[in-house]
Parts: sequence; structure tokens; C-alpha cells
Amino acid sequence: MARILIPPERMDEKIPLQSREIRYLVRVLRLEEGDEVVVFNGPGRQFRSRLFVEGGKWWLEIEEELPAETAPPVRIVLAQGLLKGEKMKWVIQKATELGVAEIVPLVTARSIPIYEEEAAELKVSRWRRIAEEASRQCNRASVPSVRRPVALGEFAKEASGLKLALWEEAATPLREGLSGGQRPEEISVVIGPEGGLSEPEAVMLEQEGFSLLSLGPRVLRSETAALSALALLQHIFGDLG
Repeated sequence: MARILIPPERMDEKIPLQSREIRYLVRVLRLEEGDEVVVFNGPGRQFRSRLFVEGGKWWLEIEEELPAETAPPVRIVLAQGLLKGEKMKWVIQKATELGVAEIVPLVTARSIPIYEEEAAELKVSRWRRIAEEASRQCNRASVPSVRRPVALGEFAKEASGLKLALWEEAATPLREGLSGGQRPEEISVVIGPEGGLSEPEAVMLEQEGFSLLSLGPRVLRSETAALSALALLQHIFGDLG
């Protein structure tokens, strides 16, 4: 069944559709009046609705609330060093599919920061749209929060839960670093950009309570490391596999 995100502030018994939503449901999916659509609101609620036309406009009429989405056993925050080109979008899409709760783009010593405020707004808006689309595709009723880019040091001070940082020069493998521990309520995991974390950054993270861990002997691309770490964490503590 088709799925579409309607933010909580627009939820009502009858929802007027915006042009982008009409284009997706009617032109792309070729739905017709009377077809059913699942509406999800971002925080986790979802509803069965039906398309109808009234006054020359397309609407959705809510018919019933569906069972709420089961929250993952652990809340994962992915702090990802800014990546070039399409790689950042790809990580956001796949991290959403893997069930992360929040994505924090990081400005690090070896990343390329976003300088122009206008360009930053456009990129963040696009990243959030990608998270919405990925949530729709993978049947999530919740959409992960995508924050504006923050400095690594700022994130390190505010991070909570089990704090992990993947660093290729770390001596302790991820599996060993997690062995014997109880399932945490929240995990904050830092992944460096294309050039990785610098040694001073790794030292700073360790001083802020992060465990420096590696994913093995091979040096992985940043986007590969991010998704490998998320899949392993969801397998060990979450709802994957």
C-alpha cells in the first residue's frame, strides 16, 4: 500500500494534499480516487486513509489509526563527518533504513565545512527530505531527525549514552569493545569524513568519554564504515537480524 508523510501539524480527519504529494500519489504511483494510502506523521503514528476529490482538489480522509510503530530497543545517534557529493545523501538514506533515531553531520578537521548559510539551509532541507523518503520506502512511521552541521567538539560534549568513535588506528575491535556489556538505551557513534579523524580529534573524543574502536584490519571508506557500524550495533543491541 502507498505511504506518505503528513507532518503532525497538518493531521486532520480530512487532509488537503499539496502539489508535491499529489504528484507522487497520482502521477507517479497512478493512484485513483478511492484508493487507500497509509499516512505516517514522523513521530511514529500511522493511519489508513482514502483518496478523494472534492471541489477540484485532492484530499485524504483518515479512516482508522493503525498499530503504532514499535520503537527500536536502542536509540542510535549517528554523528557523521561531512562527506563530499552524493555520499552524505547516501549515508542518510541508508542510516534511515537501518533505524537510526538522529543524524548529526559533523564538521571535522578533515571534512569540507559548509560556509554559506544559504547553501547550508538548502543542503539540510534536502537531507531531511531524503530521510522522509527513506522512511516511507522502508515502512518506518518515524523519521530520523537530521540536524544542521555541528563541530565535532561541540557534539562530543553533548553526546549521551554509550559513546563510540570508529577510528582506523584504534587498537580495540568494535566486537571486543562491546562484549559483555548490557544493552544501552542510547548509543552515540562518531564516524570521520573521507580522511578519517585526526589524532588530536581521537584524543579529544577519548577525553570526552568515547571508546575508540576499529572495524578490523581493512581501511573502509567513511560511508562503508558508517553503515557497517550501524548494522553491527543493530544486530547486537537492536532489531536487525
